[in-house]
Amino acid sequence: MSGTKETPRQKMIGMMYLVLTALLALNVSADILDAFAIVNDGLEKTNASVETKIEEYYQTFSQQYDRQPEKVRDYWEKANLIRTKTDEIINYIEKDVKVPLITLTEGITEQELLNNTDPKTALIKDFDKINPNNRRLFYEFELKNIGAKDKYDAATNFMIDKGNATILKEKINEYRNFVISTLESAGITNYSNHVGLLTDVDHNGNKIIYTDNDGKELSWENKNFHHIILTAEIAILNKIVGEIQTTEYDAISELFKEIGSTDYKFNSLTARVMEKSDYVLKGQNYEAEIFIAARDTTKSFDVRYVMGAENFDKATSQPQLINSKDGKVILKFPATKEGINKYAGVVEVPGPDGELDYYHFNETFTVAPPSATIAPTKMMILYKGIENPISVSAPGMSHENVNVTVSEGTITKGSNPGEYFVKVGNTSSRTVTVTVLAKVDGKNTTLSTYDFRLKKVPDPKPKIGGSITGGKVDKNTIIAAGNVLAVLEDFDFEGYKFTIDSYRVSMNTRGTDFVDKDVKGPVFTEDVIKLIKNAKSGQKISFENIVAKGPDGDLRDLNPIIIQIK
Repeated sequence: MSGTKETPRQKMIGMMYLVLTALLALNVSADILDAFAIVNDGLEKTNASVETKIEEYYQTFSQQYDRQPEKVRDYWEKANLIRTKTDEIINYIEKDVKVPLITLTEGITEQELLNNTDPKTALIKDFDKINPNNRRLFYEFELKNIGAKDKYDAATNFMIDKGNATILKEKINEYRNFVISTLESAGITNYSNHVGLLTDVDHNGNKIIYTDNDGKELSWENKNFHHIILTAEIAILNKIVGEIQTTEYDAISELFKEIGSTDYKFNSLTARVMEKSDYVLKGQNYEAEIFIAARDTTKSFDVRYVMGAENFDKATSQPQLINSKDGKVILKFPATKEGINKYAGVVEVPGPDGELDYYHFNETFTVAPPSATIAPTKMMILYKGIENPISVSAPGMSHENVNVTVSEGTITKGSNPGEYFVKVGNTSSRTVTVTVLAKVDGKNTTLSTYDFRLKKVPDPKPKIGGSITGGKVDKNTIIAAGNVLAVLEDFDFEGYKFTIDSYRVSMNTRGTDFVDKDVKGPVFTEDVIKLIKNAKSGQKISFENIVAKGPDGDLRDLNPIIIQIK
């Protein structure tokens, strides 16, 4: 049975999700919205590719049932139960979650959504995929045509306030448990340690902790759908659909294996290609396994393939030849051409009579230039003297192979994947450069660089008692406040605070005579309290020469506070 190791597809889905979470931390701009659209398009294409492979698997399964129904019936029936259950949850996500999210946020009816077929304004890409006659629906939205793609109020109301995120979570848990129990009824045990779709607890039954950027604990629902813009929620839902497809594919694979290839005579074979990943960085190797479904691994076969071809034609091409080993062929070649790459081939299998049988295949994969996403968790600048959190994601790369450096200062890893903290001291530099490196085929490769603007932490505002900034104030109120505080307003970094180092209190007592009291620290001294008590109505008291100290020892001269006694 399978263990807990993630498949290449699961790793890819996980990396794309990291990209989403990094993008969600940024201020929403046109560029960021475009990035969401790109990520979502990638998820849709991947899901469509997997769906094709799933249907091919069911067809192969059906062929085996037709040939020996008594041998295959129990496993085939259980596969169809999983198929029906998968149809139900995917159709629910597509029709009962995605559609209301779009219509409510955009302010249109479902009919308006379905009837707009104008390619310039339509919100649906492929209407054939939502044909009511299809057993499984797939709504693929044209995010660039959605006017409210950066809004979240209506989406949050639908998912959180109305409880639809909780309903979705319950359906995910129900589906996961159904798949596990169905496989267990077929004698396939311990599968729960392999299947994903985890929401509240992990494989060991321990609670999964979700947190925001400040470490506050969140529910699964709030982590994924609270105050999340529409485009991000659509992408997250497509990610969940992809996980469901992976679960279905793995489940029917386990059932298919139980048929027993050693004592079952297959007379209809299918050529299959299992890619390590269909998304490859330029400079990496594209890698895939080519094998014959349910074939005896002691039988050898040959594979011939041609790059750049949609279909294999031996007569008009010059194919590459690879011999099988242990019933499979490892196809491996360098990914040098950016964009969509195609190849086609044929598997040549000796039949019982010595004649060759031919099984054709064709595949596509995408080669992308090396890249990485660097996202400051708080804002698009770094502040001097403090630990600035940033998120780094490198699609297609494991975090163990990613190294992040900074041109000035220090950078440390956080506790979560892709989380880093950058600290730059009191430098005269205006920018620093963060560089993302990764090991590609054993060599360090620069994936991306990003120049961050450096900014000094803003000056705090002096306030008596944390609230009084000047004007006419009753002297008893001033005395009750008891201190002078330095308050950072509209600053997102919790825990970074200034303290009052010193200040002077001055009051005009008689004409041009002034009484001055110098104070060390924030608290009123007895002399200051006495001065305030003796003040008359209309007299002015000045808190001046105020000096605040930051956590790093940085001293700031603050503006005075002028108070007139009521």
